[in-house]
Amino acid sequence: MSDSIKVAIKVRPLIKRERDDNLSEQWMTQGNTIVATDAELRKRADGRFEFDHIFGTNARNKDVFDHVVEPIVNAAVNGFNGTVFAYGQTSSGKTYTMMGDSEEPGIIPLTVEHMFKAIANTPGREFLLRVSYLEIYKEKVNDLLGKDSVTDLKIHEDLQGQVFVKCKEEVTNSSDNVLSIMHKGNKNRKMGETNMNERSSRSHTIFRITIESREVGADSDGAIQVSQLNLVDLAGSERSRATGATGERFKEGLHINLSLSTLSLVIKQLSESQDGQKYINFRDSKLTRLLQASLGGNALTAIICAVTPAAVDETQCTLSFACRAKDIKNKPELNEVMSEDILLKRYAKQIDKLQLELEKMKQTTRIPDFEEMEFKIQEKERINQTLEERIKLLQTRIVTSANCMSFKAKEKRRRTWCGTGGYKTNASTFQICANLSPIKEVSPLTLSKRKYSDIMNTCMNICSFLCARIF
Repeated sequence: MSDSIKVAIKVRPLIKRERDDNLSEQWMTQGNTIVATDAELRKRADGRFEFDHIFGTNARNKDVFDHVVEPIVNAAVNGFNGTVFAYGQTSSGKTYTMMGDSEEPGIIPLTVEHMFKAIANTPGREFLLRVSYLEIYKEKVNDLLGKDSVTDLKIHEDLQGQVFVKCKEEVTNSSDNVLSIMHKGNKNRKMGETNMNERSSRSHTIFRITIESREVGADSDGAIQVSQLNLVDLAGSERSRATGATGERFKEGLHINLSLSTLSLVIKQLSESQDGQKYINFRDSKLTRLLQASLGGNALTAIICAVTPAAVDETQCTLSFACRAKDIKNKPELNEVMSEDILLKRYAKQIDKLQLELEKMKQTTRIPDFEEMEFKIQEKERINQTLEERIKLLQTRIVTSANCMSFKAKEKRRRTWCGTGGYKTNASTFQICANLSPIKEVSPLTLSKRKYSDIMNTCMNICSFLCARIF
């Protein structure tokens, strides 16, 4: 499954500082088009841009959420990774878009509220939710929830190429608790004052919600879905001459611009790459390294580009970035943790279904066709018998191995920030019904390629046989 990165433009109104400086609007929106007000610039290719979603100065954060973010939240509840991040120059409204205020909630509070509503509307599953909060400040990864805000965390990569950070995760079961965790982390975030913004974000932040769930009921096979929902607030690109930054603020600005330049380069390379044939270097920045899966990888991604109508060049750069980003294709996949026993159960159900269809076909087979198909029926029964014997043998081994001290099940690590060496948490399941049993840890076995191939070939043979009978 391929899915393009969703890009939305959010134009904020002129703020007091801009009005006091008698600045005028240099960009205006016309439906799904944003154009420069200058007649000469409007004639150029970079003076007019079109996008699927453009939100004018009167739009609210809820409008952006409803059209762009809500589908990603729904997908995350159903087992797909999702990422939403805000991009733009300093003082363009990124943090306000993501966080909001007491009068108008931002994307993160709206996401949390909707996520719990979606869970409540999924009675057939039980959920376990975990929250982590990371900051990238001057190319150092900090844990905003850790004791004394643990700093300069290392980025690791497992054998499957998945990037993770060992940080604290807090288990949660309510929207109020999630927002409380977010506010606690925000207190540790690096903020500062510049000429363009009284409260300027001096770091990038990644607020991650890990969603685990499994089906409940007699028909459940025990498979666990594990998805991550990343909500990213990027620091704004800035020019030291405009911000008046000196000393430590100037150094912070250099690091911010460097990481954003690397992000822009990665976006450019991905937009020009065809079917992933071009090598993309995500390692030049901690930001791109942590967002690697969200850029051309296994995730549904939306980028909200915040712009100010008073700036010509900076807004033009942001819009050009957005144009490149919308050409990137991601490959989201359903994320499940399964043991070999679960796979066998699924294949056994598929075989039972095929056998029922075969019995129906036997009853409706015309006499002239029966002799012709008799050999194939016998062959199918032989295959079924072989498969049943193999399943029984494997199940016997599984039962026996549970009683043998020498056998150790190989676990497939759930992909989270923490990796294999992160914080340990005694977590209880968030349950939408009080009588649901908690999720128990599953120790998946590694299905050998030969066993997997044998089972799949058997299923394919049965399907081919059924198709031959139908046609």
